[in-house]
Amino acid sequence: MDILENILTITGIVGLIYGIGSWFYYHKIKFYLFVNKLMSSRREIQFDLTTSFRKIDTLDFKEIENILKDEGYILKKQQNLKNSKIYNLGTFLLEVKQMDAIDEGDQNVIIGVINAAVTYRTALKVITDYKKVTELIFETENINMRESQSSLTLKYGKSNPFMGRNLASLDKKSIKNFSCQVSFNEIIGNDDPTVEGKDIFIYKESINYTTNNLDNLVNVAKICFNTYK
Repeated sequence: MDILENILTITGIVGLIYGIGSWFYYHKIKFYLFVNKLMSSRREIQFDLTTSFRKIDTLDFKEIENILKDEGYILKKQQNLKNSKIYNLGTFLLEVKQMDAIDEGDQNVIIGVINAAVTYRTALKVITDYKKVTELIFETENINMRESQSSLTLKYGKSNPFMGRNLASLDKKSIKNFSCQVSFNEIIGNDDPTVEGKDIFIYKESINYTTNNLDNLVNVAKICFNTYK
């Protein structure tokens, strides 16, 4: 009888701990991110990064390459066209291209990380390096960051953690479409109303954040990397 009582007591305690843990996991984003961070270090994360801006004059690709070399990168050109270059920077491919501006206000220069598929630790390095390199290009080309547009698309595939328990229990093939718009502060777990950031869009198999603030982009990227399952 004592053994049965002990088993029931232990089962009750375990159930209580699990219940409390589940509540925090699904209701407290900081706890959710902490748990996922412990489990995500070896997972492959897939994402795209792009930054676009307007420039009438021709890009100085030679100066951009000098910047990359000064930062310690050994340049290996994967593509070397007149107005479109792809540099292999070791952990990621950096694309820099300039198109003809047809209409007034067209953003005709694009800087991007192409189809990154890396582990969590490498993803953190990529997003940090990307911000640094992009800011250096802004400085060299005399570009105002506030007039640029940077976008992160994180590809979750069929394991989108933002779809919640109810949706996650459904057959993924039965979900034809899914999208929601979430505030910047909610995702980064910030309750300071003075901190502003554009909304984040969550879809069935991906998440997208577009902003003209690279610091905000990096903050969102680091947090979303933690959610990768």
